[in-house]
Amino acid sequence: MSEPSLKQRTIGALLWNLLDRMGQQVLLFIVGVLVANILSVEDYALVGMLAIFSAIANIVLDSGFSAALIRKQDATETDYNSVFYFNIFISACLYLLLFVCSPLIAGFFNQPLLTDLARVIFLALPFNSLSLIQTTLLNKQVSFKILTKINLIALTASGIGSLAMAYGGMGVWTLAWQPVILAFLRTVLLWFFNKWRPQLLFSISHIKELFGFSSNLLLAGLVNSIFTNIYSVAIGKLYPPVQLGYYSQGNKFSLMVISSVYSSLQTATYPIFSHIQNDKERSLRSYRKTIRFTAFLTFPLMTGMVSVAYPFIALILKAEWMGCVPFFQLTCLAGIFTILSTVNQNFAKVQGRSDLIFKLEIARTLLIIACLAASLKQSALIMVACLALTQILIYLISIVVIGKAVGYSWLKQIRDIAPYAVLSVIMWGILLIPDCFLTENYLLLPVKIVIGILFYYGINRILGSAILDEAIRLVLKRKSD
Repeated sequence: MSEPSLKQRTIGALLWNLLDRMGQQVLLFIVGVLVANILSVEDYALVGMLAIFSAIANIVLDSGFSAALIRKQDATETDYNSVFYFNIFISACLYLLLFVCSPLIAGFFNQPLLTDLARVIFLALPFNSLSLIQTTLLNKQVSFKILTKINLIALTASGIGSLAMAYGGMGVWTLAWQPVILAFLRTVLLWFFNKWRPQLLFSISHIKELFGFSSNLLLAGLVNSIFTNIYSVAIGKLYPPVQLGYYSQGNKFSLMVISSVYSSLQTATYPIFSHIQNDKERSLRSYRKTIRFTAFLTFPLMTGMVSVAYPFIALILKAEWMGCVPFFQLTCLAGIFTILSTVNQNFAKVQGRSDLIFKLEIARTLLIIACLAASLKQSALIMVACLALTQILIYLISIVVIGKAVGYSWLKQIRDIAPYAVLSVIMWGILLIPDCFLTENYLLLPVKIVIGILFYYGINRILGSAILDEAIRLVLKRKSD
């Protein structure tokens, strides 16, 4: 593959995967807003108390095998089938364990209703296990169009079901059944669109071989999930449920954008980096361009969301939700560095350095423990601010550690992302001006959005941004194809 075609493939995959996922998130956002205006803050708090258990279970379910299979260029049917059956077994064990432990979870939070809620929410695990290999194969083949079609159909159907349940007075059970319905529909569609079918093949030696690489990813994922979601546990245990509701909703809204960018980058870059993993020079060039594109997109997007947070939340949610605004802003800021860390870790995985990812998660864990201990006697908001600080620090540590291992120094990466960070800070300052003379949120929100887009686009155009030109060319080419 020539360099121009590699560059076009990498940036094109990032751009269009992102646009597809953003389209899905728009649908999820609309449904989420409608449901949130029906349900109470306390309903979201109850489901938020279970977030850590769902996150850990899904990490264990995958066990890093998806990344291992994508990275392995000569993966066989025995590999795929062995992982398929292994995941089904693990999902059954996980659900049984969580089913039995549900009363203990309810007792810890002193919320009896959690027993039955947990047993419903965790039903998504067996369905997810049935779709892992189909999803892995489509990702490995860079078949994003099929995945987008599947996700869009599943999200639409589950969204309609959620609205029906919410308007029908099912309350918190709406939030419990929605992920189960989504997992079921997505699995059915994956089996329909993807023609891979399991065979009677299983080899424990193949599992062990793949686990040699995936084990570090599993451990890193577990550490990440535990200490990212530990804040939901701490807030749910130490503060009134309404505070967890605010945090859960603010985090949910920011994650809609963060996960779109995060998933797009992870899904698009990992298989592409994997294809050229043996060409070190080419891999490094592609990696560096991806970092610049990520910064070009992420800094203004997340900074802009911080700026428009108040009028945005005020317009879409009822008044009792305004307490989620500062949580939303803090998680948006943290999301910038979560996204950048994703690209760095993807490249480390492709280079076979999953050990670095595990070590970084250990460092992140120590930072989170320190920040959590320092903020225990403070407000829930200060606790979340410490979480945002942790994400910034771990990003800085990661570019030193990974950069040294792959030959892309931390100083070069800072120089690559600095222009977009500086422009975004200037944009944020300019977006403070409309607050001085506009009081109506329905005017303030669109004015800020238009000013932000015009400023960022205009400055990049004046400065002759190569990334902007490439993105525009790829969009125009895609439309003409």
